[in-house]
Amino acid sequence: MSEEHSHYMNLEHALKAVETRLREITTDPSASYWLKQAVTQLWERDTVDALNDLDVLQDLLEEKHRINALMLKEMVTSDDGTRH
Repeated sequence: MSEEHSHYMNLEHALKAVETRLREITTDPSASYWLKQAVTQLWERDTVDALNDLDVLQDLLEEKHRINALMLKEMVTSDDGTRH
């Protein structure tokens, strides 16, 4: 088997694995509608643009998580600093 044929087979295998994973997600009843939509649209997008958008989403989600943790801490802490 030539090296070129081997690379082609590896690429074909990787592509089939991704397509299988996409199909699993979009047919999984426990997967959210949002995730199914994102996965479907992701396949049509430029990869670099999608990764840049993912960075923005990750930053926003981490900030939301930080704020939620601060709010929870505020809710369980009395004015005198004791926790409930």
